[in-house]
Amino acid sequence: MNVLLGNNAARGRVRASKVDIQGKEELWTPSTDWKSNLVLYQWATITSQLLAVGSSNYRIAGMYLEFENVASPSTTVTPPSFDRTRDITYYDDLVASSTRDYLRVPMTASPIGSQGTDLSNNQTVFFARSSGTQGVHGKTFSDSVNSKIFGASLVAFVNNNDSTQDLLFSSFYFNTADQQIKLATSQVGIEWELTLQ
Repeated sequence: MNVLLGNNAARGRVRASKVDIQGKEELWTPSTDWKSNLVLYQWATITSQLLAVGSSNYRIAGMYLEFENVASPSTTVTPPSFDRTRDITYYDDLVASSTRDYLRVPMTASPIGSQGTDLSNNQTVFFARSSGTQGVHGKTFSDSVNSKIFGASLVAFVNNNDSTQDLLFSSFYFNTADQQIKLATSQVGIEWELTLQ
């Protein structure tokens, strides 16, 4: 979905990768095609703070990787419906779920470049990957319980140590064929392009 900014737009797209970690090196191998995302209303709060105050606290610093522990690797997850009003409340409410949780992970890279030939530095690509053995609400994240990542959000960590202040820029869900099962030998990576025009 595009968000109109005068005569311009902010748009994003997302794909998953299998991430093999070899020492300090990470090998990212795309495992899905590009998927569209939905830019949320909180993007305006994030952008306003960056433009007016210049506070780095409002930069996009991480992602939420939503997962469900399923019966078997072939079990699919039914994503929830959502709209542009989504905020952290949705993720807070996952505490009541017996199978769903999310990882709050930092960016591994955020290079800036240009889309097209005008060299306007109008595109940022955000990279984050799964890590750890449990979600924010304490549910196990592991291949041993068939943890399956089925959606994600692009997030401003206003305070790295206080997730209650997080602001969501955009969210998306994979279709069932592209949901990513946690493997014993690799992590799940998310590559998220954000283009301003």
